[in-house]
Amino acid sequence: MADPNPAILRLALRCDKDAPGAVRRALEGVTEIAPVLDDVKLVATELVNNAVLHSGCSADDELRVNAQLGPGSLTISVHDPGLADLGPRLRVPEDSPEPGGMGLRIIQEIARRWGAERPDGHRVWAELSL
Repeated sequence: MADPNPAILRLALRCDKDAPGAVRRALEGVTEIAPVLDDVKLVATELVNNAVLHSGCSADDELRVNAQLGPGSLTISVHDPGLADLGPRLRVPEDSPEPGGMGLRIIQEIARRWGAERPDGHRVWAELSL
């Protein structure tokens, strides 16, 4: 039986500083998301960047990025090897004078909903309205 919500993007990337740009370039070719492309690229960039910075992975490791259409929505997920201990749950940081920490806040503002799970590694996802 075919998946009712097929993936429109499946991408494997090296876990390095070039990964966020690679996912943005790949998304530019996905015509189904043209009306919300800027939001999708921003959320995907933040998800990938967080994985690169906080997952404990290196350029020898792989990130998997998937984008899947649903009824009136697009879900983007980034799966990393889960090498870092992120504590009991991923959360949006409180206001802080320290630089950084805006990625999850941006995702929370743009996405309809988002979350994280640890199936085999670490997967963070965000669902956007189309």
